[in-house]
Amino acid sequence: MRNAVTALLFLVALVFALPDTSHAQSSAAGNGKMRTFLFIGEPNAGAWKFMIENPVDRKKAAGDALAKLGGKMLSYHWGVGTGRNYIIVAMPDDLELIQANYVTRLGDGLLVSYQMIELMSSEAMTGALKRVRDVKAVDDIK
Repeated sequence: MRNAVTALLFLVALVFALPDTSHAQSSAAGNGKMRTFLFIGEPNAGAWKFMIENPVDRKKAAGDALAKLGGKMLSYHWGVGTGRNYIIVAMPDDLELIQANYVTRLGDGLLVSYQMIELMSSEAMTGALKRVRDVKAVDDIK
């Protein structure tokens, strides 16, 4: 439970430290829209061994690869005491590309656990909250 609370507090602090993500509404790539994601990865012992033997700035390496796909690295952090990385990226609004980017790490055997969470700006959440009445109006449970 303590680890879950620590991870949640880190995530909240990370979100508050995020750069402005208003870019999420426009981009030159794809259909013009970008989506923002938080990836949380927990490397296994083999991955840690490789990183210790080959120390490089993972933000730069991952950011360069992401840019080739039309995306943008927004931030790359390591959770002190969690052994996890917390990576925030903007990706073109291309569901197949987004899912392929996630699945890429599932098959390489380097992670103990891996999550992908789409982030929503406060402004976008305000719009979603305004639409709740529309959804409730057609909800089949009344």
